Amino acid sequence: MITDLLKMKTVKANVSASTWKEAARIVGGLLVDTGGAEPRYVDSMILSVEKYGPYIVITPGVALFHARPQDGVKEICMGLITLKSGVDFGAGEKDPVNLVFAFGASDNKTHLKVLSQIMTLLRDKAVVNQILKSNSQKEILEIIEKKFKI
Repeated sequence: MITDLLKMKTVKANVSASTWKEAARIVGGLLVDTGGAEPRYVDSMILSVEKYGPYIVITPGVALFHARPQDGVKEICMGLITLKSGVDFGAGEKDPVNLVFAFGASDNKTHLKVLSQIMTLLRDKAVVNQILKSNSQKEILEIIEKKFKI
């Protein structure tokens, strides 16, 4: 599932962002550019963090932007960026964030399966470190594909 969603057009390596909002716009833009979400979905992701705080920083150094399906998801979609320099999300000990996902789901079943795979990926610290050290989309995709190869 995760390997079906992350492709060359939905992954970027070594991105420059100076704020969490800028990181959200970049990673969310990947969803919009590939047709998975409307621009208003990116706005909703940002509004959620403004309203509820940095709950999207799910583990030290990793953020997972999302919003409600009705906020502009056209089809299940995911984006991933690595940041050149860590960004402060206001998440205390979990800052700075260097790995940022955006996820748009259209139903609960798919939503849970993708989240489970993201957590499996993130539990493997060696794989996360490889992703963070990667210099290209191709490298990142190869690392993720290797992790989920059956």
